[in-house]
Amino acid sequence: MLTNKRLYHIAIALVAAVMIWFVLILGASMSSGPGLKRFFEAFGGSFGGYVHAVIYMAFIFGVLEILEYQKFIKKQHEGFKLNLLPVQDQLVLSPDEVAKIKLNVIDLEKHGFSFLLTDFVKRACTQYRNNQSIGETLQVLTAQIDNSKTELEGKLEIARFLINAIASLGFIGTILHLAGSIGLFHLAKTEEGMPLITQSLNVSFDTTFIALFLGLILSYFYHRYLEDLDTFYSRTKSYIIDNLISRIYHPH
Repeated sequence: MLTNKRLYHIAIALVAAVMIWFVLILGASMSSGPGLKRFFEAFGGSFGGYVHAVIYMAFIFGVLEILEYQKFIKKQHEGFKLNLLPVQDQLVLSPDEVAKIKLNVIDLEKHGFSFLLTDFVKRACTQYRNNQSIGETLQVLTAQIDNSKTELEGKLEIARFLINAIASLGFIGTILHLAGSIGLFHLAKTEEGMPLITQSLNVSFDTTFIALFLGLILSYFYHRYLEDLDTFYSRTKSYIIDNLISRIYHPH
């Protein structure tokens, strides 16, 4: 199911790709020198560069999706500024103090300070209240963090698909232009024919090059997102274990 945000990204990518394509066509048609015209055509500056336009759309859409979730993860780091848990050395927490931490977190969420971190802290406090077991609380916290991370990774499965799809589109463009070049071979003996054939062959391999280049850039953005995701969840887990679970003392 497509969300409104995703549909918005698709619309932006479509408009941007079409604009880039027509700017390249305009640049190629207005170029006086063969070198500059060749440059624009390499990036799809011809009416036969529709595959380039599709590649640009896929690339822009993928970048927008990744940046959206990367923005979400960076926003979650603000939860650490709320000082939800005590960080003083040698401090221990009683069950009543754990319950008080949960109430403070609930109060913060009511005032609009809701983050993944607040949810994890609240769940850890609830789990400890239910069974009074530090070991089970740690186990449940680990499972919840892993599930949350897997869910966010899954939401960007589209990015992984687009990285592969862009490369595939490049090869499809190459095949289409090669087929077009073969169709022009009957003009090889004419003076006008050879430049047309050469141009078509050049564009065919340009498509693959552009696709692989943009795929590499998209892959970089995607792996930066995964790095930010790993950093956030690792920091979250350490923060809760060090400042909540490890401090709980239940007198017998």
